Amino acid sequence: MIPRGIQKLRRLSRATSIDGLQVLHSHLIKTHLDHDEYTFNRLVLSAVSVSLRYARDLLDHSFVKPPPLFAWNTLIRAYSRSSVPGEAIKLFVDFLRTPGELRPDNYTYPFVIKACGRCSMIACGGSTHSMVLKAGYTCCLNVNNTLLTMYAACGDVGFSVQVFDEMRHTDVVSWSSLIAAYVDCGLNLDALRVFRDMKLARENPNSTTFVSLLAACTNLLDVRLGKCIHSHLLTTGLELHVGVCTALMRMYAKSGYLQEALCIFYSIPDKNLQCWTIMLSSLADHGCGQKALSLFHRMEEEGLLPDSMCFSAILSACSHTGLLHEGRELFNKMVDVYNIKPTMEHYGCIVDLLCRAGKIEEARETILSMSMEPNPVILRSYLNACKNHCPNIYPDEHLVQLLLKIEPGIGANYVLSANLSSAMGFIPGTDDIREQMKLKGLKKVPGCSLLS
Repeated sequence: MIPRGIQKLRRLSRATSIDGLQVLHSHLIKTHLDHDEYTFNRLVLSAVSVSLRYARDLLDHSFVKPPPLFAWNTLIRAYSRSSVPGEAIKLFVDFLRTPGELRPDNYTYPFVIKACGRCSMIACGGSTHSMVLKAGYTCCLNVNNTLLTMYAACGDVGFSVQVFDEMRHTDVVSWSSLIAAYVDCGLNLDALRVFRDMKLARENPNSTTFVSLLAACTNLLDVRLGKCIHSHLLTTGLELHVGVCTALMRMYAKSGYLQEALCIFYSIPDKNLQCWTIMLSSLADHGCGQKALSLFHRMEEEGLLPDSMCFSAILSACSHTGLLHEGRELFNKMVDVYNIKPTMEHYGCIVDLLCRAGKIEEARETILSMSMEPNPVILRSYLNACKNHCPNIYPDEHLVQLLLKIEPGIGANYVLSANLSSAMGFIPGTDDIREQMKLKGLKKVPGCSLLS
């Protein structure tokens, strides 16, 4: 016969709701099992997957005094991975103030350091680094690798390099983290140099390494180098999982090789939403609106639910290719069917689409119906459309003034407003716009091209 305590522990691992946790917790209190350290750890472990608030309450009102280190680490780790990583740092501070002989270990520090990186709190990360040195965890690979990543996330790749150079032992995670650090900080050539050093050190790259290398090639728009990395990847025999294939797709598409990107996309057996979104975005960038629409409908047929980024990609495709009817339908579907609140990017796509199609009044109504203040890009799109359709379309005076209010230091905005004023001759207060430019010392930046 299975003891009741073990039965309750099994139930803990299957708890999936707060109500279920509360029922089990009450049983543990009645049987005094909540005083048992192992049982309490299991309770907290189950709680973090259901409710972080409930897990925190368990820790704060624990009958185990002080709460065990495993419980602290479990909750700090959960917060560091959540949408509120700053709570992990606050909890760590509370942990340090807890009376008793509990001290952070080599599991605690990586979670806290990761939270510092996600919050871009380099000062807090540096303080935690000092504690690591004092505690004698300088030889711990996991701690050092997390420190390396944290400094890069805070934009200081110099400290990342210093951590790497001071490591007595490195592994593939260390090398991959340093490569990713350089890529994240925009130092793509340095990332490639580190990969060369990694090969000289006879450290075999893993999938994460190749994702970062392909990102570097994408940023450099160097498809030749990207193909070399792709070939090297195939020779290693590593499994081409979704993350690697997504990086390959992005690299080929950004470099203008759309057909190669499509081939990789269709070769992925289990496509996630990110794969579909990147392919839709690539088709949009290449002006393949109809293909993007077909792909979007196919994604829906396969049962994937599009998110906000996915709709940004497909609406952009409609905007680039002038698919007015389809764009309207998709925008309404996003709001009414999928209950996605439109973002500034969504509004930008639909306003641009309407303006390109000559639906200036509808674009104005869309802007006025926005739940947030329109950004300068949306306003310029609308006002430029008004200028192009003069004298049949009269711009909204409020939107003209709003553009000058939001971006008073951009000369092109004054020129656009002045051109509208001279063309329409009715907007009060804009006759002296060019004089205002002179008084403020503003100039319209001439157009330029990257092509020499």
